Amino acid sequence: MNHPKDMNMTKLHTVCPHNCPDTCGLTVGVRQGVVQHVTGQASHPVTKGVICEKVRHYPKKIYSEKRLKKPLKRIGEKGEGKFAEISWSQAIAEISTELLNVKKRYGGRSILPYSYSGTIGVIQNASMDRRFFNRLNSAMIERTICSAAGNAAFLYTMGAQVGLDPEDTVHSSLIIIWGANTLLTNIHQWLLIEEARKKGAKVIVIDVERTETAKKADQYIQVSPGTDGVLALGLIHVLFEQELVNQTFIRRHTIGVDHLKEEALAYTPEYVEEMTGVKAEVLKQLAIKYAAHKASFIRIGNGQQHHTNGGMNTRAILCLPALTGAWQHRGGGAIFFNLSQGRVNSKALEQPDLRTEKAKLINMNSLGEALVARKDPVKALFVYNSNPASVNQDQMTVLEGLKRKDIFTVVHEQTMTETAMYADYVLPATTAMEHLDLYKSYWHRYWQIGKPVIKPLGEAVCNTELFRRLADACGFKEECFLEDDDSLIRQAIIDKPKHWQEDLLAGKTVKWPLEDVDDVEPWTAGDYLTPSGKIEFYSEQMKQHGLPPVPSINKLMKRGEDEWWLLSSPHRRGLNSQFLSSFYDEGEEEPLAVIHPKTAGKCKIVEHDTVSLFNRNGSIEVKVKVDDRVAESVIMIRGVWPHKAFGGKNTNALTTNKLSDFGGGATYFTTLVKISKKQ
Repeated sequence: MNHPKDMNMTKLHTVCPHNCPDTCGLTVGVRQGVVQHVTGQASHPVTKGVICEKVRHYPKKIYSEKRLKKPLKRIGEKGEGKFAEISWSQAIAEISTELLNVKKRYGGRSILPYSYSGTIGVIQNASMDRRFFNRLNSAMIERTICSAAGNAAFLYTMGAQVGLDPEDTVHSSLIIIWGANTLLTNIHQWLLIEEARKKGAKVIVIDVERTETAKKADQYIQVSPGTDGVLALGLIHVLFEQELVNQTFIRRHTIGVDHLKEEALAYTPEYVEEMTGVKAEVLKQLAIKYAAHKASFIRIGNGQQHHTNGGMNTRAILCLPALTGAWQHRGGGAIFFNLSQGRVNSKALEQPDLRTEKAKLINMNSLGEALVARKDPVKALFVYNSNPASVNQDQMTVLEGLKRKDIFTVVHEQTMTETAMYADYVLPATTAMEHLDLYKSYWHRYWQIGKPVIKPLGEAVCNTELFRRLADACGFKEECFLEDDDSLIRQAIIDKPKHWQEDLLAGKTVKWPLEDVDDVEPWTAGDYLTPSGKIEFYSEQMKQHGLPPVPSINKLMKRGEDEWWLLSSPHRRGLNSQFLSSFYDEGEEEPLAVIHPKTAGKCKIVEHDTVSLFNRNGSIEVKVKVDDRVAESVIMIRGVWPHKAFGGKNTNALTTNKLSDFGGGATYFTTLVKISKKQ
């Protein structure tokens, strides 16, 4: 018998749109056009009915009082938050006129579109928007804020941004989780790991914090921030010294092993202990244990690559499965971001041929510098799918740039974010429950169509519709601006097998085409996309780019006696800057700076004290939690919190504008701060 609450309830399927590797299939309960609850889709081969706490709260996000429902025009000063409601016709007319005026006066390169992964849906993330800005000949943002250093390391080493099929990790015999709190950030990977454990697999976590994941591991190894590459090279040193490398795999599939061996000579267990805090004996035992397991698997997280040496950290770790030949065994190898298994027809979606001038490139991690620059300045900023005022490093410079009166700013958003407060126009955006999209994971190999389950709230429109309207108002006559989202989805997959396309369009969850398996797992055929055609311990390409050709950690930033590393790891309710905002506003949670008991004693700080964290870039105030789960050298704050939680800015007020050693990645974790108790 149906429960009364289930009467008149329709269950519909869609997809989680957030920047998470799991890309879950969702089952949504809808009654009279209103979302009642969200659960995991039981039939999805990876989701299997399980979703995280963040997404279970999705109705709260959809129907928040903060949702923007009408276009707004600024009537106060930038940052003051004073806006007036206007019609869509007025907003589109005025925005298009201003964009064309800016282009006429300063050139298209003075217009900067800024977006990232407010949705990872293919169509709403990167299709009609790219066409529009290509047609304007605008500047282009290099989207490097998340995984750029690690992805570059994979390209240099493996020739592709790809690892093993995560479903094969049930066959792994030894699993190392390196720089990731998998229980919070990749829950279905943890479920697969648990399956492997039932068969006898052991789990080791390497991290700076004894996280929820570390507590469930068979062994936890705490490493000092930014020294992951040193630890990996120490493991490589022991593998060579103990003759634990797989000479057959190395000879067939790699190049430059002698160069790597020579580099690793300096990374003795004693030196590694001094630099990383990992005991020499622990290092030796780990190397021996790793080599003893043929199907050893390393789940590489983001933690080790958000440093100034983040690329080399990842590259050094990535050498390990090639040295032992783990790649050739089912369940062996490594995963970082499986991007190569999710190629779409981006040329068809983005129409780069609309561009008639070479684009000016701006690294998104350097947004602050770009906004305050007087030479070749940004004169118009168009933000969507992101909240740079909150998430960008070097926050104080970003805010300085957003305050400039001579930069015309438009923000397309679901709520009044910190960035939207500085906009001239704020336009209401749909959630994933209100629009159509195509989804692919950067971890598992399944593709899905996410259909709208409710009508858009108020006058909210999706990204593609916004840019169709703007293109029309700007007088762009190309037919590509008339195409609807169904057509865009078909263009994205037009080069895939016909039967695969049909199944996907029919609403089925489909796996990456088997015809492309050699591209996904090059080690099975021994045909890599590197210049040499092999896994490259030594990279001539890196040498030509002015980089060390073999993994090496030449410079490690050192902290002063009264300095601590400030790290900001994912929150169980976090993921993006909007999730935690509602919990803070309702008084359910607040940010806490976790410090080690010895740090507390040294600074005469006790639990719940309010402290100031500061450096030359800025300062914030935050309450303290004393816990030995963090290293003595670390201050940990979980989550991207709203500015008001810290008195007007967040942890990124303390970060710098430095980029990673290669890839142009963010360096959030190379941040040193001092701490003082607020009197």
